[in-house]
Order: sequence, then structure tokens, then C-alpha cells
Amino acid sequence: MTEPRKALVLGAAGGLGRAFVERLRGRCEVVALGHLELDVTRRNDVFDVVREHKADLVIDAACFSDIDACETDRWQAYLTNRDGAKHLAMAVAETGGLLVYPSSDMIFDGSKQTPYREEDPPNPLSIYGDTKLAAELSVMSHAPNHLVVRTGWLFGPYGRNYVTDLLAWKDTEEVVLGSDDHRGQPTYQPDFVDAVLELVKKERTGVWHVASEGDATQVEVAHAAYEILKVKKVEIKALRRGTGGRAALRPRYSVLDCSKLFGAGIQLRPWKAGLRAYLASVTS
Repeated sequence: MTEPRKALVLGAAGGLGRAFVERLRGRCEVVALGHLELDVTRRNDVFDVVREHKADLVIDAACFSDIDACETDRWQAYLTNRDGAKHLAMAVAETGGLLVYPSSDMIFDGSKQTPYREEDPPNPLSIYGDTKLAAELSVMSHAPNHLVVRTGWLFGPYGRNYVTDLLAWKDTEEVVLGSDDHRGQPTYQPDFVDAVLELVKKERTGVWHVASEGDATQVEVAHAAYEILKVKKVEIKALRRGTGGRAALRPRYSVLDCSKLFGAGIQLRPWKAGLRAYLASVTS
């Protein structure tokens, strides 16, 4: 169980990439590259960067993560998510090291109605989910030393997400919309990153589900957040499928079974505890 000596974080300007960079600082040498420094769709550039830095830990946080925009910009979604991951996997296979690929609960269709295990067959409903699944397959096919970590919908201090929207809306909006037909796992960014880095430290590889304990809809998260913040004047309404400009179809149920993670001695706190910690950090 050892810490990495050098980490290369791609997509470092995005929310998840920034979270990894912040949690890695002080633990090892960190090279953080955003899209402006490295476009992962450019195969030769990816190989050049990976060869130059020869990091023993490479984190692929470069992602086209706007689920609805992926439906209308499919070409870019596949270029970034599928092809970018393939380029990186092939480059890391050449230089050595561990490739960490954060994936998504959106690779499942929600028909199971019980928490999804790592070995359950995927069936994406959206372009975003399909590109993430394709990226997983590329990583598993081309990078012998890989760690694919699927998670729920992330919230936290870096990047825009549903909880940051709730914070922005609480003083300006009379009505807040949230879905109540997709049950997933709100997961606090720092908790997710810490769990992934613990898997790295334990030298675990393969496919893992890493998400906060418990599940919820966006409407339930909104009620919980405003209860913690003592906001009473905002009305929370449900946003149903096919309304509000939601182009991508979401699974009705995408909760992940994290028992494999628990067996490795790692467990994330409940999502409400993570939500409470995040809101305390931004309102204190």
C-alpha cells in the first residue's frame, strides 16, 4: 500500500479533475492539465504528454459531461469520452502506470430495480451513457493496469452541479425544479475522490462501484438542502420526463451496489451527511 510518486490528471479544469488535483496535492507530484493544455481527442498529443511525464498514476477526468448536450452534439461526445479514453489507455499501456477512469451509473437502464453490481450487464439509454460505456471498454481493452470507478451524480465545491444550482436559486427563485423520476446516488465529490485514492493506495484494479450511501431523487435532495439551509420560501416542483428541455433519457433507477467496496474496507458516508458538510463549508 503506497502513495503514487507522480500523478497526471487530465481534465483538470473540470469539477472532478479539480477535486482530484486538490486531494492529491501534498501527497505526490501532480501534473494537472485542462482541455486548453491537452485535447484528449488528439491522439499524438496524448501520447506525447504521457511519454513526457511517465506518471505512475494517470486520472482521466476529461469528459463531455453535459448529459443533454451529448444528445445534440453526439460527434463531440464520442470523440471526447470514447476516443479520448482510448488514446489515453493506449498511451498508458506503453509507458506503464495505473489508469483511473471515472465512469457513471448512466451505463445502466434502470430496469433492474435493485442496486446494480459491477458484473450486471449495461444498457445505456442516452448518448452520454453509451459514450461512457464505450470508454470503459476501451480502457479495459487497452490498459492492462486500470481502475474503472462508477459513481452516481456528483456534487461539491468544484464545477456546476444540481446542488450548486440550488444554492444559486435559493435567494432568487420562487420555484425550483428537480426530477423525481430518476432515483440515484448523490455523491459528495471529496468523498468519492478519497475513496478512489484509497483504492489506488490498496493497489486495487478492475471495475468498482463508488458512491455515497443511500439514494434519492433531485426533488428529495432539494428538500434536504433547503431544510439544512432553513430556506422556506422556495417551492419545489417535480420535472418529469420529456419536459424542461431534458433531451436525454435517464434511467428511473441507477443505484449502485457498493458491497465490493465495503469488502475492501472503504465506505462513503451517507449522501445527506456529505450534503450537510458541503453546505456548511460554503455558508459558514
